[in-house]
Amino acid sequence: MATLNTLVLDNGAHSIKALWTAQPDHPPAVFRNAISRAKADRRRNYIADELEKDCQDYGGLVFKIPFERGILTNWDAQKTIWDRVLGPKCLNVDAPSTRLLLTEPIFNLPNVQDQYDQMVLEEYDFGSYAKCPECTLVIDTGFSFTHVVPLLHGAILSSGVRRIDVGGKLLTNHLKELVSFRQWYMMDQTSVMEKAKEDCCFVTEEWKSDWERASSASNDTSIVRTYVLPDFVPGSKNKLGYVRHHDARPPSPPLPASTDQQQQQQQGDAKGKGPAVEEEQLLQMSNERFAVPEVLFNPSTIDLNQAGLPETIAHSIASLPTEVQGLFWANISCIGGNAAFPGFVGRLTTELRALAPTEYAVHVSASPSPTLSAVQAAPAALEQSAPIQAAFLTRAEYQEGGLNASRRKHAGMYWSPGRVAQELGEGGT
Repeated sequence: MATLNTLVLDNGAHSIKALWTAQPDHPPAVFRNAISRAKADRRRNYIADELEKDCQDYGGLVFKIPFERGILTNWDAQKTIWDRVLGPKCLNVDAPSTRLLLTEPIFNLPNVQDQYDQMVLEEYDFGSYAKCPECTLVIDTGFSFTHVVPLLHGAILSSGVRRIDVGGKLLTNHLKELVSFRQWYMMDQTSVMEKAKEDCCFVTEEWKSDWERASSASNDTSIVRTYVLPDFVPGSKNKLGYVRHHDARPPSPPLPASTDQQQQQQQGDAKGKGPAVEEEQLLQMSNERFAVPEVLFNPSTIDLNQAGLPETIAHSIASLPTEVQGLFWANISCIGGNAAFPGFVGRLTTELRALAPTEYAVHVSASPSPTLSAVQAAPAALEQSAPIQAAFLTRAEYQEGGLNASRRKHAGMYWSPGRVAQELGEGGT
C-alpha cells in the first residue's frame, strides 16, 4: 500500500493552520476560519483567504464563524470554508491519497465528534484521519477558551484538564467596550480592535506602578501608545490601523492653498464631497494596554467567577499523581494567540513560582509564534507519539465499523485514572 501524504489541520475557532508533514520547514498556511462580509459591499462574501486578498474596506466587517463558545455548531459555514481551504485555489488536497491529522477541542461533545467523522470520511473521502486534542502541550490560550492540559507519553491525563472561559474573543470584546466608553465607538470594528489588541497590549508584572504611570498627566511614553485608526477608504494601504512610534512626529498640516485650490475645495464642499485633506483619527491606548490581558490572570476584573490562569495550572498539577507533579512544574509550555502578549511568560513564571512547592523547579516557555506552534510541532509529534499513530482511522475501517470504530480508535488519546495508576506501578497489586 502506498504511503499517504499527511496533512496537519489545526482547525481553530479563529483561524485554520495547515502544514504538510513532508514539508515541516515550510511556514504553515493560515486562513481565517470565517465567512466575512464588508459594510461597503454586502453582496460579496469573503471566504477564508479571500478576506486578506480581495477585501478593500475592513470597516464594519461582519463575521459568520462556525464555532460558538469553542464548539463547532455551524457545519454549513465550516464546510464552505473547508471547501475553499482544501480546494485547488488554496491547499489543493487530493483527499483519497491524504492522511489527515485534525485538531478538535478538549472533551468535545459526542455528537460533534460524530459529525467530524462523517464530514471527513464521507463528505471529503480522506484516505485516513486521526483527531488529536487541540492542545498537545500544557496551556492552550486560544480564541474561545484557555485550556490547561497535562500530557503523559503523548496522551491526555483526563483528571487534570482544566478550562477558563477566557480567550482572545472575550479580550477583544472587552477592549472594544473600554475604547467605546472612553474614546471612539468601536463596537462594530472587530477586526480593527483585534489588530490594536495584538499590537498594543502587554501583560504587566507591576500593576500598581504601571497604573500610576498610565494615569499621570504627563502621558508617559513607556505606557501610552497612539494607534492610528484606518481611514476606511477603498484601496487604502491602512486597512486595520497601526501604532505610531512615540518619537514619530504627526503629519504636517497642509500648506496654505492657492486661490484656485481654495475655490475648488469650496466647490467640493458645496457638492458634499468634503475637504480634500482628512484628519487622522487617533486612539490613545493607555491602561487598556495591560488591563485587557489582565483578565487572563484575574477574571474577577470583569465579574467572571473563575480562578485565574496561575491558580488553574496549580489546581491541575495538584490533581495528578505525586510521582509526576515535579515533571509538569518543570515543563510548562504555552501555545495560542494570547501567549504572544509581551510579558506573558514572565508574569506566569513569577506567579507559578509562588504557588509551586519549593522542592520543584518551575519553567514556563512559549515559542516565538505561539499561534502556529501546535501545527509546527505536529510532524515531530506524529513520529514520536504512539497514541497518535494508533489513532488514525482509515476509510475502510470507518465503512466497516462506523462511528464506533472511530470511538475505539481515539480512546487511546485519553488516560483514565486507573490507567495512570497502572502505568506508574500502583495498580494491579
